[in-house]
Amino acid sequence: MRPRNAFALLLLFAACRGAEAPAVLRFDRPPVILISIDTLRSDHLPAYGYKGVETPALDRFRGDAILFRNAYSHCPMTLPSHLSMLTGLLPPEHGVRDNVGFRFDSSKTPAIQSLLHKRGYATGAAVSSYVLRGETGISGGFDFYDDVMNIHPGARFRDYQRSGFATEEIAEKWIDAHKTSPLFFFFHIYEPHVPYDPPEPYRSRYTNRYDGEIATADAVIGRLFDHLRSQGLYDDALIIVTSDHGEGLGDHGEEQHSILLYREAIQVPLMLKLPGAKLAGTAVDAPAELIDILPTVTSLLGFEQHGAGGGISLVSLINSKAPWRSVYSESEYPRLHFGWSGLRSVVDGHMQLIESAAQNELYDLTVDKAEKTDIATSRRRELAALREALARFPAAEAAPSAVTPEESAKLAALGYVGSVRARGAATVNPRDRVAIVEKIREAMQAPPDRAVASMQSLTAEHPDMVEVWIQLGDLSTSLGRYPEAIEAYKGALSHTSRLSAEALLGLGDAYVQRGDIDNAVKSGELALSIAPREAHLLLANASLARGDVAKAEQEAISAAGNKPQPGDLVLLAEIAVRRGNFQQSLDLLSRAERRASDSGLTRIYRLDAVRGDTLARMNRPAEAVAAYEREIASFPNDLRAYSNVAVLYFVQGDRAAMQRALTRMTEANPTDAARRLAAKTRETLR
Repeated sequence: MRPRNAFALLLLFAACRGAEAPAVLRFDRPPVILISIDTLRSDHLPAYGYKGVETPALDRFRGDAILFRNAYSHCPMTLPSHLSMLTGLLPPEHGVRDNVGFRFDSSKTPAIQSLLHKRGYATGAAVSSYVLRGETGISGGFDFYDDVMNIHPGARFRDYQRSGFATEEIAEKWIDAHKTSPLFFFFHIYEPHVPYDPPEPYRSRYTNRYDGEIATADAVIGRLFDHLRSQGLYDDALIIVTSDHGEGLGDHGEEQHSILLYREAIQVPLMLKLPGAKLAGTAVDAPAELIDILPTVTSLLGFEQHGAGGGISLVSLINSKAPWRSVYSESEYPRLHFGWSGLRSVVDGHMQLIESAAQNELYDLTVDKAEKTDIATSRRRELAALREALARFPAAEAAPSAVTPEESAKLAALGYVGSVRARGAATVNPRDRVAIVEKIREAMQAPPDRAVASMQSLTAEHPDMVEVWIQLGDLSTSLGRYPEAIEAYKGALSHTSRLSAEALLGLGDAYVQRGDIDNAVKSGELALSIAPREAHLLLANASLARGDVAKAEQEAISAAGNKPQPGDLVLLAEIAVRRGNFQQSLDLLSRAERRASDSGLTRIYRLDAVRGDTLARMNRPAEAVAAYEREIASFPNDLRAYSNVAVLYFVQGDRAAMQRALTRMTEANPTDAARRLAAKTRETLR
């Protein structure tokens, strides 16, 4: 136990003397449900006084629960924050300091799921974002961990997350299958994370799209609660509802999150429902932390907390009015991604210190909740005390491992920008540069031609920002401008201090598209040691382009491992077609569909295109055309589907349909690549 925690407990004891502290509570193996609503600011919930949105499910739950009015996250990023929830450790202690570039070792750091599993609990999870994919290490200790997303080239925001309603259906099935035994379920939804795109009726009901997403999240949670009630599990369950971090919403110049540490980014909702609704309706003002979740669960279940984390049981905070707790938060994101200073923060209940290598900021939260007035120069005594408190926390800088381009591209599509690379400390306060990040995000949202121009301008202004070069390469690839993409990825490699998997594999893919297979293979082989799965996928596609089907199959199998995703099965089906194993291809595609359906996905990139290829070779042209058209309807950026269906229309003697297919391709994809392919197809079919 760190000294600050021993001292804290003494203060807590002193504060509670004479108060009506709750008796020791223990429960005999109740169902335990941990619910995380990603990116939810506490000050946008009615339970915390907000009037702009209706949340009937959470309001009803609040009546059954203990509400913690001042709860804080330790990092404004999804992966580090959730690991703090599950392990009871701060980011410097569990070692994951960013959404990319880090892997969690569950064998060295047991989490809630591991501790409960050892005590006879079935452990399951369903998550709604690529950020929490199991390969980060977060799935360790779970018997069941569903993280399937619909990932494909050219995907938009919605494809890197899963609807909370789909995830809730998975949760229902798993809970129903394990309701007769003790169970722990981790349930994560991505509403209200960007893009703010609520479904009806919430889209029409709320002009503030963020609030519309919150209303959607409430509907998802309400459905889960109703199901728990219908199964007789709700009343006896220990349920925790929280969020990993808040959202900037422009309050300090950051529209989203991950860089700054102001209250809007780190203060989160936290509600705890005990079995039998004990202490229902209680509200707690004492500071709470996400690392309190693990010791709360272990304490209430009657065994000691595992590990050296500084959290305590949330129940022990009831009736405490002592502002003794120093709550730590950090963001290494600005240092790792942009070469600016990292940020560290401490909140003591009524004041917050935010420390960078450039300066210190101090805010009095009792009179300045919006943190608009920095009082660091006028309140030097409080500043010194908080700096001393902050110095007690681990201060090791993050040292990331390799980041894959698949990770980078998918995270960029979620709104995260930047390329992780090892860098020393810098003296730039991120607050003073956050506008640059918003310019990058705006460029990423713009039409491709305009986005390319913006990225080119940014590379000229900030040539050391590797992530801008990579974004330029990705955009150029999407437009079919492969020589420009190759030069952009080379620019990224020339400005990074380490071998970059993002740049290498992006470069390799551009080489494949250009037809330079030798250089594509070199890029993939260089990436094998730092991003093996993605490197094997690149090498599989390069081998297919070369016509080496045996090598492609070997690489695809290596990439899939023992838990193939739907996309892996589609690639293996494509290889089976090349081998002439048509029935095997159809079987693999059916397996991919079942895997996707089990995870709440309704469409998988290139599944119908490969089915069309298979059926065409089996001389079933009508079925093949139908499959290609389904692919085009779902994925209008799949150029090969247009070209192949055009060929089928030509073979069937329908030249008008052939021309319409190629015209549709260029209208839906006004890119150099689409125009070239359309021209080549027309020339071939003359």
